[in-house]
Amino acid sequence: MIELRDVVRSYPGEPPIHALDGVSLRIDRGELLAIIGPSGSGKSTLLNVMGTLDRPTDGSLLIDGVDTRSLSERRLCALRANHLGFVFQSFHLIESARVIENVANGLIYQGVARNERLRRAARALEQVGLGDRTTTKPSKLSGGQRQRVAIARALVSEPSLILADEPTGNLDSGTSDEVLNLLTDLNREHGATIAIITHDEDVANRLPRRVQVLDGKIVGTTTTEQVAR
Repeated sequence: MIELRDVVRSYPGEPPIHALDGVSLRIDRGELLAIIGPSGSGKSTLLNVMGTLDRPTDGSLLIDGVDTRSLSERRLCALRANHLGFVFQSFHLIESARVIENVANGLIYQGVARNERLRRAARALEQVGLGDRTTTKPSKLSGGQRQRVAIARALVSEPSLILADEPTGNLDSGTSDEVLNLLTDLNREHGATIAIITHDEDVANRLPRRVQVLDGKIVGTTTTEQVAR
């Protein structure tokens, strides 16, 4: 579904700073995995490259078989809108808008008509267990509910891949468990392909596959079965 081949992301300096240094990674459709590393390891840069928010200095990124190196900014934006969904630690909800509008806004860049946006947003909210909160404002929701809205917004466009950046970072342990259970259910029951970027070992250890990033390199990949052994 998505593949990085020898990706380098450098920034000017003497010598240049390699935030990513020859990263190769493949994520197949239907996978659920953690990308884990400490602060400064390169995992946020990796998220930005995978999400087409930043272009590699060298190497290539393929999404659904499309090599993004040759794409114009306009075509790259279209690919991002149609194939990628994002969940952020800080939710990024519009406080003045109803929950259903926050979710429906995820379809604006696809040119979907308003009535269809709202219909699909209502369905996404049902998927995350908030079908009865469509007219609520975000300020009336708990932290866990706000993150569920953010997940629904990522789901509404039916993306090829959901990139979740520290989705439990602002939540207490009980609410974190609820959000992780939701993401796991979405993967298992709906086939959503999800990569969770995290520094939390407990979060990473609950997922079927774990990719360890350090100093801009992938230094290890393990599965739940390997950890159990």
